[in-house]
Amino acid sequence: MQIFLVRLQHFFKLALIIALAALVSGCIQENDERTQLEQIQDAGELHVKTIYGPANYYLDDNKPTGLEYELLKQFSDYLGVELIIHPYHSLKTMLDAEKTRAKPFALSAAGLTRTEKRLDDYRMGPSYYEVKQLLIYRKGSLRPRNLQQVVDPIYVVKSSSHEEYVQKLQRDNPELNLTYKTLPDEDLLFSNLEAGKIKLAIADDTSLSQHQYYYPHLNKAFVLEDELDVVWLMDKNDDDSFANAVLAFFTLQQITGSMELLQEKYFGHIDTFDFVDTRTFLRRVDSQLPKYEALFRKYAGQLDWRLLAAVSYQESHWNPKARSPTGVRGMMMLTWPTAREFGVTSRVDPVQSVKAGSAYLAKLINRLPDTISEHEKPWFALAAYNIGYSHLIDARKITEKLGGNENSWAEVKAIIPLLQQRKWYKYTRFGYARGNEAVKYVSNIRKYYDSLRWFDEQINMTEQVARDLGLEISTRPDQEPVLSEVE
Repeated sequence: MQIFLVRLQHFFKLALIIALAALVSGCIQENDERTQLEQIQDAGELHVKTIYGPANYYLDDNKPTGLEYELLKQFSDYLGVELIIHPYHSLKTMLDAEKTRAKPFALSAAGLTRTEKRLDDYRMGPSYYEVKQLLIYRKGSLRPRNLQQVVDPIYVVKSSSHEEYVQKLQRDNPELNLTYKTLPDEDLLFSNLEAGKIKLAIADDTSLSQHQYYYPHLNKAFVLEDELDVVWLMDKNDDDSFANAVLAFFTLQQITGSMELLQEKYFGHIDTFDFVDTRTFLRRVDSQLPKYEALFRKYAGQLDWRLLAAVSYQESHWNPKARSPTGVRGMMMLTWPTAREFGVTSRVDPVQSVKAGSAYLAKLINRLPDTISEHEKPWFALAAYNIGYSHLIDARKITEKLGGNENSWAEVKAIIPLLQQRKWYKYTRFGYARGNEAVKYVSNIRKYYDSLRWFDEQINMTEQVARDLGLEISTRPDQEPVLSEVE
């Protein structure tokens, strides 16, 4: 009996020790005195929510890209931690994800604008670019000129700032009799509008500009709100450490000009839209590109074959026998000197033309100084492809003399048109050049290139879904049925 009592005492002592240890451990965890920033840096990971989309995050050749992704990667590098992206297909799902996660995300970044409701729910970082909120309609249908002329339901993305805006309009202006319905994501919004299944939608100007090259019937009716700040969303708490790091990072971005480079990369070529040209391009993607896609892939070398295809479309609309008044010919519109340099015997032979055009563009890229960032070198090289390398050098020198950055495409493209003004070109080594044409040339190719990348992304996503379901499909993205789910 005595032995039993001794063992029982040992048992209770051990249980008490375990209970006290657990209690102390729990207190330590609950009273973690580290700041939020210290916790992130100690963990070595920055967990961020975003939404799939051309301006946010997507995979291009299985490599993550997008303005938000690149900005977040720079921020994670600034903090010295690994970036962990959690992408979602809809805004509502992304915002609700916080409720089902034990450990909170550091921030949400998806082209989100500052609104009254979000100010109540979140702490916000500084504005890093501005957007306009637009009412959008389908080209060919009746265009409302103001809110008084709106009679059809307005479609918005669920849980978006646009839904919040329409709700406020309904409260403040009941006489307008506005009604709205929601869709889960922007692509459904735009594809339904393109197909004529809905008549009106609200979106930001940057989103419209990026999607017009896939859905050419989308058009602006009028501006609803101007100069809306795009910000990162963070949890509201009494710890300023992480928010201060975000502020310091964006201050550095502004000082170094890094933010301007990102904006140029993703938005610098979408300021104009040509409906007829886009419709023609989309038709030829179906009718002409399949004939030559293998050729572009084969001879692209270190280039992205879609960039090579975009150059060829700008040059010849994928017509092997194309001819210009200046005498250039073929798929890549080669001059005779360039053709001879790369061993071309017939400029109207698609194989010889594409092979030589690819080699020439690669040569121009490699010739550029390393002071130009790798992602901007193609735009400089394309300008040289159009007006000549020597004229490009003249434009860079003028940019430098005017106090600009000769390694920034955004700044050089503003100077290139000066090469056709006598008061400027008379002081250059190589004289007159068609500067305006060169800037438009590069802008067009970037738009075609973006469209081809988007087609590839849609095909890859569709094929992945098909594989997951055990199905076989062969339609192009623009031939797929349009979903019409609404709430």
